[in-house]
Amino acid sequence: MARAVRRSDTITLGTAAAVLYLPLLVLVVFSFNASPLMAFPLTGFSLRWYAALAGNAAFLHGLLTSLLVAQPVGFLAMVVGLAAALALTAPRLPWRIAFLALVLLPFLVPKSVLAIAQAMLLSLIGWDRGAVTLILAQALVAAPFATVLVAAMLLRFDHRLTEAARDLGATPWKSFRFVMLPHLKGALGGAYSVGVILSLADLTIATFLSGRTQPLSLIVASEFRRELRPDINAMQVVVLVLTALVIGTGQLGRLLRRRRLFPVPLTDQAVALRAGFEETSGRPSKAARC
Repeated sequence: MARAVRRSDTITLGTAAAVLYLPLLVLVVFSFNASPLMAFPLTGFSLRWYAALAGNAAFLHGLLTSLLVAQPVGFLAMVVGLAAALALTAPRLPWRIAFLALVLLPFLVPKSVLAIAQAMLLSLIGWDRGAVTLILAQALVAAPFATVLVAAMLLRFDHRLTEAARDLGATPWKSFRFVMLPHLKGALGGAYSVGVILSLADLTIATFLSGRTQPLSLIVASEFRRELRPDINAMQVVVLVLTALVIGTGQLGRLLRRRRLFPVPLTDQAVALRAGFEETSGRPSKAARC
């Protein structure tokens, strides 16, 4: 019985992975195909579509625009998520459930409805659509994800540390900056990365609120409507690589911070080597310094 359950779980997991990642694999394969026809069998390996991207001014401009928009989106999502998480985890917050529903509302409302409502509001107040409105709208959508990430870390934080800092004379700001904030670096980095990734992948909000600003998602969608060309595959592979770099950088920073907080204990051989080095260099050993 247990073996049958494990086999069923393996089949389910394999099917889900195939549905999710097989289209991405096909996209990557055809981006290196020498033929302009996206069909099997492949005619050969070529980088001509990536070379064409290097000379595509519209692609380079859209990529630069997307990167410039994504950075403030990630920062705003991180700041708003931190503030909302601090409020949600406060011990005496009234109407906590109502505030949580308000924070999660941009996640629950469909993007198209939210984008149309924001466009109507901007039209009523006479605010032209452009990069600023796009940044604010995308940050609003990313804020619930950032809030959940930071709140999860705050729930595991030992608030007795900040209380001890206050007892020792630290101000509320100093206790937050020097005691609590270092423990939240991983969650804040994750919140920033989520904001950047959601901004790079967004199409719906950019369609309604970008104005004259043309991020890469709009350019790809426009080219896709006209013709399905192989260089579009290369464009998407570049976006995938950028997304992977953002995620990988965040994970690497988290691992490095964890290694500094929880260093690997030295073996007996390493301790003996360090003691021998300190003796030969004339420096006092750790025991002597103590």
